Amino acid sequence: MSGALSYLVTILYTLPGALVGLVVHELAHSAIALRAGDPTPRRQHRMTLDPRRQVDAFGFASLFITGFGWGRPVHPDPRYLRTAGQRAAVAAAGPVANLVVAAVFAVTLRLELVTSGIDLNGFSTLASRTATGILVGVLLQGFFINVALFIYNALPLPGLDGYRVVRELLFTHTPRIFLWLEANRYVVYAAVILVVVVLPELTNHAINPLAAATVGTATLIVDHALIPGVTPIFLGLPNLFQLVGS
Repeated sequence: MSGALSYLVTILYTLPGALVGLVVHELAHSAIALRAGDPTPRRQHRMTLDPRRQVDAFGFASLFITGFGWGRPVHPDPRYLRTAGQRAAVAAAGPVANLVVAAVFAVTLRLELVTSGIDLNGFSTLASRTATGILVGVLLQGFFINVALFIYNALPLPGLDGYRVVRELLFTHTPRIFLWLEANRYVVYAAVILVVVVLPELTNHAINPLAAATVGTATLIVDHALIPGVTPIFLGLPNLFQLVGS
């Protein structure tokens, strides 16, 4: 399969899981903020599953161009979230929601495999031609992309949910570290890009921290929890580098 066709197919299989994951992620932020006493999400009409309210167009497009994307950020009002624990809970809600969505995809996938008789060992999503095979591919990729979204957002990098959780809980103990990270966030971003984007291309993917974290974690879960002994073939994250593949 050509690089362009592989890229397009990866996007189509990833689209349902990514859309559900991003919408539920942002809704979870809103729901926990509202429960903590902040009416802002309701005033901004964020308590909805409507993708038009939850998905950021640029972030959604970025997910399929670079493999990294985001939804429309929820901005809680600090006047209502008075404790660090409340603010940390709001930040943590998004990544946790992606784990829940991944679990739903995993259970549905398990049921589909049992009823269809498809053997996931050696299953190739790109080679699927039947409706059942395509459904299994969508569920497999939906599980994978939500594991990836959890890992992305849990990273302790400025601007991500994981960083906000850690900052809320530890800022008073080590303020200098957080202030330095925020003042030099673009240096941090550049270093991360070099490691997760440039390094794999320079080493012909022999060193790929992003794949190890996302594909590796998803594979481990399937192998030990979902279908013991099975090593699934994930499509990975769509990105423009696939266009130059063969």
